[in-house]
Amino acid sequence: MSLLLKNGILVTNEEIKKSDIFIEGEKIKTVKENFNPKEIPKGCQIINLEGKYVFPGIIDSHTHYHLKSPKITTADDFYSGSVSAALGGVTTFIDYSDQMEGYSLVEAIINRQEEAKGETVIDFSLHQSIYSLRSGMQEELKELRKNNIINSLKIFTTYKKYGCMLKEEYWEKLFKMARDLKLLITVHAEDDKLIKKIEMSYQNLNNFPPYFHPILRPPETEYSAILKVGNLANLLNMPIYIVHLSSEKGYKAIKEIKKRGGNIFVETAPHYLLLTNDLLKKEKAQKYFMTPPLRERKDNEALWLGIKNKDINVIATDHCSFTIEQKLSENNCLEILAGIPGSETLLPLIYTAGVRGGHFDVKTLVALLSTNPAKIFGLYPQKGSLKPGTDADIVVFDQDKKVTISDLQQHSAANYTPYAGIEVAGYPVMTILRGNIIVKDGIFCGQKGIGKFVKTKESILY
Repeated sequence: MSLLLKNGILVTNEEIKKSDIFIEGEKIKTVKENFNPKEIPKGCQIINLEGKYVFPGIIDSHTHYHLKSPKITTADDFYSGSVSAALGGVTTFIDYSDQMEGYSLVEAIINRQEEAKGETVIDFSLHQSIYSLRSGMQEELKELRKNNIINSLKIFTTYKKYGCMLKEEYWEKLFKMARDLKLLITVHAEDDKLIKKIEMSYQNLNNFPPYFHPILRPPETEYSAILKVGNLANLLNMPIYIVHLSSEKGYKAIKEIKKRGGNIFVETAPHYLLLTNDLLKKEKAQKYFMTPPLRERKDNEALWLGIKNKDINVIATDHCSFTIEQKLSENNCLEILAGIPGSETLLPLIYTAGVRGGHFDVKTLVALLSTNPAKIFGLYPQKGSLKPGTDADIVVFDQDKKVTISDLQQHSAANYTPYAGIEVAGYPVMTILRGNIIVKDGIFCGQKGIGKFVKTKESILY
């Protein structure tokens, strides 16, 4: 099986050039301009891209597909979530393995891999969430790292009532463990004690409507938590990674840690760049409900500045979808299901707002959405590049195609998008996974279960 992509404009994090790409099997074999017809093997499929952009496949490095809790499971399972992602140009996602009561971390990872196996239509990797420390954990982590199963851990500094928060007295022990094994600590950073204190000040209220969410979880909670974990990582001489940075004050904490010599890396999400908490006062405000909550326009602007200053390294979606019926089933912000769909709209939204909006160039787009997450999470150059010998994960992007995002247009099982009504200028028209065309002109033509688990190397941050 061979495929020749002709006359595309190849864009990597380092260069833009007109070139052809010859794919043989699952790998990129040759990248050069004006492929000699005599070099084209018989039976090779040839596609003329006519000057469209050719990007490395997008990596959504923060997803929650088929996320289960005792009461509810997300709308998107591994199949529908990955189909939706593929239609947005995503060829790899990184999801989470929960620490499960009664199971070792190795068993938890195997269980999560089995849930995705036979379902996902794109490749995937996993982060490991840690909610508590127990005897034998260091050996379990050592085994997972030795076998290149994970290169990152996630902790929460909030969600104590859900059993997800790692107690502060355990941070140093876990951080040292991670440092010694060269595992990257990633953090959902909100100060739970401060959140609880704010909640208690409103205890006379019986109900907290959606617009109370940013009041109960203000930017100060993000600032405080980032300083705590950032200072500890700096003290222990290790890198740290903050997920879904949402606020100007959170960014201020990042800069303070960096000023002290801290090795801190940052992810944000499209909703924190594009949406504001005014939406939480609208009808069906639950559609815009996630944690951390939406902020103000000044926070959007601060995050764009953070990207420009290279203090923010990755844009990922935190895709965690529920149907509109599930979202609207509660109106109390202490009970509303937190999370929104986002994988499908990641690339067109960030191209439109970021590149066309003048915040950065198209090479930076590729860095933020593909190359940087690949390097940070140990997938590069197999993923996140267009180098000969690497996986032929490619998205063809029509920079002139205009689309108005709508609920009906989306392929997530959520059946809605918080970005409905936004016009994007530039849209993916073909997605290729390991040499297989899985999306063409808005039609999914891939195969259920074709996605593979991708092992991870050591993070470039160590």
